[in-house]
Amino acid sequence: MLNPQWLDTFKVLVETGNFTRTAEQRFMTQPGVSQHIKKLEEACGCELLIRLGKGVELTEQGQRVYDYAQSLSKHEQALIESLKFDAPYEGKCVIGCSGALAQRLYPVLIELQVAHPSLSIHLEVAPNRTILNSIHASTLELGIVTQQPDEELFSSEKIGSESLGLVLPKGALGNLSTNSSDNSADNNTASSEEKDIADILLSLGLINHPDAMHYLKLYFSHSGEQALMQLDPNRLPKRGYINQLSQILLPVSKGLGFTVLPIKVLDSFANATESLTIYPATNDVAEPLYFVKTPHRSLPLRYQKIQSLIVETLNV
Repeated sequence: MLNPQWLDTFKVLVETGNFTRTAEQRFMTQPGVSQHIKKLEEACGCELLIRLGKGVELTEQGQRVYDYAQSLSKHEQALIESLKFDAPYEGKCVIGCSGALAQRLYPVLIELQVAHPSLSIHLEVAPNRTILNSIHASTLELGIVTQQPDEELFSSEKIGSESLGLVLPKGALGNLSTNSSDNSADNNTASSEEKDIADILLSLGLINHPDAMHYLKLYFSHSGEQALMQLDPNRLPKRGYINQLSQILLPVSKGLGFTVLPIKVLDSFANATESLTIYPATNDVAEPLYFVKTPHRSLPLRYQKIQSLIVETLNV
């Protein structure tokens, strides 16, 4: 590779036609200019200039080297100009999130890309750990996770929460014991067939999926229901397993078991109100959501526009 500094000195010399003016423009001595030209000719293996008194004339090879030096200068200037320009709706955006969030966000992001075809959106569906590893490895610019990461390794910002629902087949709560404290007479005469929610779940069994255990532990511990707080998720019989988000509710709707998912997932399931029911726990259970990125790094303007759209969508 030819030394860029030698090429720059050569280019200025050709344009000024004078060693003295070249030295002045590049804050060098005239011997320094001559040394650069000599080293460049040695690197090229040919004579580039013919010295005519105080002026110079290009050889055929010198003209080609000068054209090359000009081309490099123009490319460098174009690069510098492009770095100053940060288009809000141009370029590639790579974002990672859970499957449940992707189901909500992707249609909105696609509409944004339709409106701005120069924008290229890549949405990676992955669990928290994979998203964090990808950001740390600089293969992912922006992620959405449900646990606040290490502040020394990542920059994070809470953007909202996602409500979880204990989803059962329609009618599964028909024998649910009310445990009404203000109606003891009814409690004493209650049908022996009445069950608490833990009994119902143990009877139904779990339709398992990659996030099920994480969701169950969170839901049981924060539901405010004594029966659920005492239930070990690992005791639940497994009636099936599916890792496709769009299919998890299908076996539940057929009465084959129960599951726990973000409630918004039900919005995209056909006939959800006719075939599914959500258990009305004492407390609403929700997971926090965080934007996460590499610390001390400002994202391009196009990411900032997408971040605003995501926050708006999640809080509708």
